[in-house]
Amino acid sequence: MTAHDAARDPGRITSPMLIGPLVALVVLLAALFIWPHELIGASLGDFLLVTLFLGGGAAWLTGKAVARSWESYVHLVAYCALLACAVRFCHFALFQAMLFDLEPLVVEFVLLASIATLGFRAMRQRQMTVQYGWMYEREGHVAWRPRRPDGD
Repeated sequence: MTAHDAARDPGRITSPMLIGPLVALVVLLAALFIWPHELIGASLGDFLLVTLFLGGGAAWLTGKAVARSWESYVHLVAYCALLACAVRFCHFALFQAMLFDLEPLVVEFVLLASIATLGFRAMRQRQMTVQYGWMYEREGHVAWRPRRPDGD
């Protein structure tokens, strides 16, 4: 596969849409170990409950819904920004956290956008391999590749 073919193949396992969220999650996890209180703006339990479980679950489902409706990735980013604001408001309303605190909002957005992107890719992989099964085959849980001829 040439570099030109790889650039036109968005389903590959090395796609920036797949590598980007994984790198963002690793960097975010490392930063949370170094500056936990500054970046989450709440207690660890509050962060895990509201941001990771509730917000992360909503982000995963949002990613799948955007992919299911064949909308573009730009829509997903906009929905994740709104979701991050909603999660920030839940922290404010339930746990008296700062409402307009930039660092936790950015952390929540990156985390939710990464989770939503993985949900988006999981649904898009299913769509591409089911609807275009004659053309694509699965390559893991979130990637697809052009179907290989039977002779290879």
